[in-house]
Amino acid sequence: MPKEVGDIGFPMVVHPRNAEVAWVFPMDGQSVWPRVSPEGKPAAYVTRDGGETWQRLAAGLPAEQAWWTVKRQAMCADASNPVGLYFGTTGGELWMSRDEGAQWRCMARHLPEIYAVEVAGNLAR
Repeated sequence: MPKEVGDIGFPMVVHPRNAEVAWVFPMDGQSVWPRVSPEGKPAAYVTRDGGETWQRLAAGLPAEQAWWTVKRQAMCADASNPVGLYFGTTGGELWMSRDEGAQWRCMARHLPEIYAVEVAGNLAR
């Protein structure tokens, strides 16, 4: 992960069928509020080549002033095709993508701080 994207611990999810594909949600440890979305602009990043290159995935996420964190166990994937991704924030929001991170939408707001997210069952599309 390039240092300018985020430089401290973050959740990582590996594709259930392709070990070369993984998603991360980086955090910034250099700002006044450590461990938040870099510049308050959250995004997931995907690698499709085992970490050689990364692509920013932010469509549907807040464009600014989102000073929250995604904790290490608060991001997960389902086994659907395409893979569904889910994460919860320290600000009490639950987000999902049904297209491997290309587009995000908020499922719930105003929850307590989210420490972990897990998918259960078979999710019909």
